[in-house]
Formats: sequence, C-alpha cells, structure tokens
Amino acid sequence: MGPSACRNGTYQWFNVERPIRLSALSEVQTLCKGGGKFTKAPKHRVSWPETSVSTHGPAVPQRDVLFSLAKSVGEAQEGDASADMAFTDVGRKPGDPHRSRAISTAGAGRYVMYNEAHIVEADFQYTCPHSKAVTIGHAKSWTMGGSGILECGTPIDCGGQAHLAVGREAARISCGSKSRAARAKAVQGGN
Repeated sequence: MGPSACRNGTYQWFNVERPIRLSALSEVQTLCKGGGKFTKAPKHRVSWPETSVSTHGPAVPQRDVLFSLAKSVGEAQEGDASADMAFTDVGRKPGDPHRSRAISTAGAGRYVMYNEAHIVEADFQYTCPHSKAVTIGHAKSWTMGGSGILECGTPIDCGGQAHLAVGREAARISCGSKSRAARAKAVQGGN
C-alpha cells in the first residue's frame, strides 16, 4: 500500500453516468378475466449492482470518495454523514429480490414484475493544496430505483428512455422477443 493523500483535498468529477439497469425479474404469470393477485411475486436476480472504487496515486479512503460522488450527484447533502449512507458501503449487496409487496391487477393477461437499479459512476481526480501528487480513479455505486409491472401483450410506451429500455429488456427475457411489450417503440423526448 502506497502513501496516503492529504485529508482536505479537492475532488473533481467527470464522465458521470447514471444508467438504469434491470436487476430482478419474475416469471410470467397468466391472470384470467377479472385479473387477480400475483402468486409468482418472487423475482430472480438478473444483474448485481456493485459499489466500488479504483484508484491510482496516493490512497484516499473509499468511503470518502463515494461520499464525494454522492454529494456531486445529489444523493447526499452537506450535512449528511458518509457512515450513515448505504451509497458509500463498498461491497454492499442488494436486498433479496424475493421480498416483494403484494400486487394485484384487474385485467387479464400475461404479467411480469421487475426491479431496476439506478447506477451512478464517474471518474475523478483528487488533488491536495500543497502537493503535486494527484490521485485519479473511478467510483461506482447504486440505488435501487424502483419496480415495474408489464403485460406481455401491451406495448410499453411511457416512463422515459432508460425506463423503457429496462421494461423492454424485462419483456424480451420473460415474454419473448416477439411480444408486443418487447417490441415497443422508443418515445421521443424521454430521459
């Protein structure tokens, strides 16, 4: 392990990305006329979001790096403490996708439930006021952003570009690539 960086340096963030990824998915459940309650609510993990920091140069505490990223993207405020934030826990694992709230629907069809993770990643540079040594690196964390439900025979047409892409991916995996939900057209002007 090399030398440590100063304690009161300055972070500069760039190449910030905030992709939304499919994280868990249920099997298709067919509901008859009048709808009903989902009995196949347990979801299978599709992807595993990670919290990590990689650096080159003088060592900076990983939790401090992630806290600076959280403040930079609005996940934390100035008065927050990094020790209280899951966002700053390197190696944290997402919750159990099998624990879902009960959902029912009034319509007949083939339904799928899914979860999405909101990823936050960026490159950074950390500089100290009285040193030429610079630490550069990459940091990545996530928040579980939400869940959705889709009907395989109904086009997905709302929610912004990133949410549409996650919904279409869920539909392709569970309903099949030829389903109407998987073939939904992109909406102009989304996020």
